[in-house]
Amino acid sequence: MEKKTLYMGTRMGTYMVTKNIAITEEAYNLMKRHKRHGESFSEVIREHFKKKNSILDYAGIWADVPEKEWKEFEQRVVGARKGLSQSIKRKVGI
Repeated sequence: MEKKTLYMGTRMGTYMVTKNIAITEEAYNLMKRHKRHGESFSEVIREHFKKKNSILDYAGIWADVPEKEWKEFEQRVVGARKGLSQSIKRKVGI
């Protein structure tokens, strides 16, 4: 009886399902304006439609900042605002 060897291989790869859509030239140009070098139109669409963060997503993110560090930050912000206000007043002539 003759023996035969059967070689089985596995081919692995990434397959992308694609869909064709029809869009107006105006819509195409809008997408093209937002497309960066090396970016696909699919990436432009995903970026546009991804979930936008709510302000509530950021609630409490500074809760663990030490009090001293927070006060220093607050003083810098107040100082920057005063400087900006003075600059605007000088330019406007108030």
